[in-house]
Amino acid sequence: MNYTTIAVETEGHIGRLYLNRPQVLNALCPEMRDELMDFLRRAAADDQIRVLILSGKGRAFSAGADLNMFKRNYETYRESGQDDTLDRAELPKAFIHFPKPIIAAINGPAVGFGITLPLNCDIRLASTQAKFSFAFARVGVTPEFGSSYFLPRLIGYGKAAELIYTAKMFEPDEALAIGLVNRVVPHDQLMAEAEALANEIAGMAPSAIRAAKKLLRHGSHSTLEQSLDYEALMFQHATQTAEHYEAVGRIMEQLKKK
Repeated sequence: MNYTTIAVETEGHIGRLYLNRPQVLNALCPEMRDELMDFLRRAAADDQIRVLILSGKGRAFSAGADLNMFKRNYETYRESGQDDTLDRAELPKAFIHFPKPIIAAINGPAVGFGITLPLNCDIRLASTQAKFSFAFARVGVTPEFGSSYFLPRLIGYGKAAELIYTAKMFEPDEALAIGLVNRVVPHDQLMAEAEALANEIAGMAPSAIRAAKKLLRHGSHSTLEQSLDYEALMFQHATQTAEHYEAVGRIMEQLKKK
């Protein structure tokens, strides 16, 4: 597939995925949805890619869904009764089930889909030029992209309710204070910081990182007993890999030299 609404790069074990409609502040459209899903399928199967960085081209991360599409969808529904909903569940599921770590590098305004998309990522870094809004109520729609699941678990029900009900715009310092993002980074250092973190993660045993992501996802909706059982199973599998054996050998050799 030739991509027109996203841009992708690979360097070493790091994949870079950019939302690439800067002329409309990287608003989501059906073409972008399809291209994102195609790339995620390809990247999941590409053993060269161990960590993915997600960012936006231009001055915004994403201004949300394309309002022209919302309008056309409504007009189509009124005329024919057909419902061509823009934000179907397939795309968030593709992000949620992506087997490798995703670092969101939020480079500018992140509104609606622009802030719910990073909730599906593992780590969120925000530029000092980022701004955030769960703006759904402003356009008469409801939260999407798994935000009703992730947001209360991340920042608490009360704060999630406040941000969704008011649709207010808030600054990166507040996002950091409530735990919505991991770090706030000077704008001109954002990608360098994201790449340094990605390379640090990529230097770890890749199968162990993928298994750890499975554990974290599983643990977010499991009981303690279920988590303990799954941890024991995954730990057993990890200890049976050559990757584990080689990593232990390297550490033992390093200790001998001290």
